[in-house]
Amino acid sequence: MLRSRRGSARPRTPLGARGTRRAAGALLLAAMGSGLALAGGPPPRVTPIAGADLAAAIHSVNPDRGGDVSAVLVNVWATWCLPCLEELPDVLRLRREFLASGLRVVLVSGDFPDQLSAVEEYLARLGVDFETFIKDGPDMEFIDALYEEWSGAMPATLVYDGRGRLVQFREGKATYEELESWVRDALEAAERPGLTKETP
Repeated sequence: MLRSRRGSARPRTPLGARGTRRAAGALLLAAMGSGLALAGGPPPRVTPIAGADLAAAIHSVNPDRGGDVSAVLVNVWATWCLPCLEELPDVLRLRREFLASGLRVVLVSGDFPDQLSAVEEYLARLGVDFETFIKDGPDMEFIDALYEEWSGAMPATLVYDGRGRLVQFREGKATYEELESWVRDALEAAERPGLTKETP
């Protein structure tokens, strides 16, 4: 669990380099826009990103500006979180099956910066070959920037439609069927009025 307003045993994560955080937002937009995988390439690059930069990149997605992003799924996980590790293969399966439909999956590790190599190694074992991210900055800033109702528990999944509107939020492990249902809702939501759902 990330440090939350309810308290946690985990200390705050120190801030990373300011320039790196700014660059991460641009990298995220590029990654969501292309959706390209580098099959057979090196382990995925894991870039520090602040919650505000992540939120800004998500909310800037809009089909009216061009591009082929129809839905965005953000999954916050950690190498020490067993439910996260159990859920990740389903998240990656979802990405493979819906990439052509416009789904972009954004993986954000909640690990400490000194666990970066463990994050990279685990993602490489899963065959992840696209840009991923690691939380940068204080936990509370990250939590509030993404969703103020989030307690900091992981895994956390947020699904947005193609216009950057939150259509589903879940704390805790989800089944593949649940993830698939949320993504289908998001893909269908682009032309509907905004809505926000929360699954306990």
